Amino acid sequence: MRTIAAISTPPGRGGIGIVRMSGDESLEIVKKIFTKKNLTPRFMHYGKIVHEGRTIDEVLVCFFKAPQSYTCEDMVEIYCHGGYTSCMFILEILQELGAQLAGPGEFTKRAFLNGRIDLLEAEAVEGIINSETKEEQLLYTDVLGGKLTQKLDEVLQKLVYLISECEAKIDYPELGDVDDMKDKIAEIKDDLNSFIEDEKRTAYIREGLSLAIIGRPNVGKSSLLNALSNKNRAIVTDIEGTTRDMIEEVINYEGLNIKLIDTAGIRKTDEIIEQEGIRLSKEAAEKSNFVIVMIDGSKPLKSEDYEILEFIAEKEKIILVNKSDIGIVVDTKELEKFGDVAFCSVKNDEGVREVMATIKDKIVSEVDFDATSIFNLRQRALINSAIGELKQALIDVDVMPFEIVEVDLREAQEYISMILGVNASEDIIDQVFKDFCVGK
Repeated sequence: MRTIAAISTPPGRGGIGIVRMSGDESLEIVKKIFTKKNLTPRFMHYGKIVHEGRTIDEVLVCFFKAPQSYTCEDMVEIYCHGGYTSCMFILEILQELGAQLAGPGEFTKRAFLNGRIDLLEAEAVEGIINSETKEEQLLYTDVLGGKLTQKLDEVLQKLVYLISECEAKIDYPELGDVDDMKDKIAEIKDDLNSFIEDEKRTAYIREGLSLAIIGRPNVGKSSLLNALSNKNRAIVTDIEGTTRDMIEEVINYEGLNIKLIDTAGIRKTDEIIEQEGIRLSKEAAEKSNFVIVMIDGSKPLKSEDYEILEFIAEKEKIILVNKSDIGIVVDTKELEKFGDVAFCSVKNDEGVREVMATIKDKIVSEVDFDATSIFNLRQRALINSAIGELKQALIDVDVMPFEIVEVDLREAQEYISMILGVNASEDIIDQVFKDFCVGK
């Protein structure tokens, strides 16, 4: 297999840059340019990279002898100064000496192909790299540590036992009864359904929460966005219709990534651009996970307020009455007919943080920060396919020979095994690794 090389640290300036190689020629190549020739595996060695009589950089080099490496192949990591030029210079020299540029995720792909990790754990590596919160990273770290693989293995063991029981019934029909087998199939189906439910409880950790702020003009939507993000992100004026387009800002609130969406004020208007902004506002409210409906508490309710409240009647929401510093005039009893009501003065920064706490309380019952769950479309589709086969097995066990039931169970086993990468096609493997960074 070809020896590959890549830069593993991000572009830009930093204290350290890492260039790594993997493959049978890794040690031979680095010895041609590193001043130290006797490299003890898994020890750091200080020296210089010298090429064509010129010192390129002072570096540390660590050699990992197969199979005790990330890829289970001979590997070399060169720790140079973190400037872009130094890393690229060394990478170009390694290529000149025979190493080939690694493809996206090729180091991790080799770890999978060489049996160090399964495909599920490989996908978790990408999840860790792309994590935006500590909680999200911990979710993927648990998967990389094998927790999810262990849970899937337990389901596979149950299936293997049930398949062997089917084979026994084929030869000896008098063994056991159908109801007992149906109970065991239903138990495995419930196990798989729990993976789907756990995924739903971790969705907000992985994907974040989208929160649309809607209301009629000049109720304080843009001011709320600025207050929550601690930025002057949106222009605030006394002129109605100042916000014409959606403005988005991402914040992290107690472990949740929340995308705040400030929208154009909803009102009747003949102005074409403002009409488009209002259309986008309604669309954002429909697609968001949660809605803050802002009401000007210093004035009575208007027809536009009723229109907005009725429009998002089925959405998870909180009705936020702003301008409490001026005095509450709005009919709060009327507002309570539409949902939970909270009060604030964005101008005086009163009640704003409490609003976020209330929102988190509303959704926290749907979030499990300790769950170890599947986390992408590929895994979910395979779990659902396995559940479908088990549903068919429950039907077939009453009316079909056990040979047919065994086929259903083996299909379910195959789908679950594919999550771990067992018998995965080359196309599937390439699809998993195509979005990885090159150096990982």
